[in-house]
Amino acid sequence: MQSLIKNIDPLSFCVVPLTLFRDDLELSKATGFFFANIHSEREKPHIWLVSNWHVFSGRTAAPPHNSLDSKGAIPNRLRFEVMKVAVGSDVEIYEQFVSLYGNDGVPIWYQHKKCAAVDIAAVNLGYGMDGFAAHCVNVEARHDMRIDIGSNVFILGYPLGFSHFMKTPIWKRGSIASEPHLEVAGSEDRIVIDATTRGGMSGSPVILRERSMYVAEDGAIKPATNPSRFLGVYSSRPALRKTTSSVDGIDDFRTELGYVYKSGRLVELVREGIRGPRYGELP
Repeated sequence: MQSLIKNIDPLSFCVVPLTLFRDDLELSKATGFFFANIHSEREKPHIWLVSNWHVFSGRTAAPPHNSLDSKGAIPNRLRFEVMKVAVGSDVEIYEQFVSLYGNDGVPIWYQHKKCAAVDIAAVNLGYGMDGFAAHCVNVEARHDMRIDIGSNVFILGYPLGFSHFMKTPIWKRGSIASEPHLEVAGSEDRIVIDATTRGGMSGSPVILRERSMYVAEDGAIKPATNPSRFLGVYSSRPALRKTTSSVDGIDDFRTELGYVYKSGRLVELVREGIRGPRYGELP
């Protein structure tokens, strides 16, 4: 089994499947990933579990912030599954549970200072991932790759909760579909990608990836093995208005577009984030 583990891409160890619960009632599935809060090279970083605001809150990120559950249930804890090398070099999958709120209803998870307007959320796991195969995306994907429209990207997640091997994520291919350095009012540092995504991929990290050489930000061509750069956090498909000829529910899939919040928004959350809304309260 150890030889198999060595053949897994290090970025696959950054991503975990999430299951959201209201007490013992399963509500939904999503994707999460690990991010390191690096202060300096000499300090051991805290590990953050990142996903979307709508995943942790159980509400739509856009007003009126309705519950995503048909019966109005709001999640109060989550489970993620992660690999660990056990005694004798066997590899096992461990379930880890995280409470989203304290006994007083105060949230343990953090949101961006712009609250639901930036659909990202994170829980500080501290140093609690020692011994697990938990890599951090900003450590594994940090090449200075140039970000251009049309660049290849991969969305690492669990479409409809699916995984093929040892809970490692599915790598869904896409490309950057909007000008990545141009903003309009209300975009909140979002990039549009052209990709086939499905439910369960909310909270997926989006990665720039090449096989050998890549073009750096300064225009230089650099050699590397599987160079990667963390682009941002996948959140959702655009809410497009139906046309008179559309079939109910199919417009979003015809466009095959999705929103990605740039990585800088996540850095802001980790450094300056605020607590999410109290349990049961609207943001």
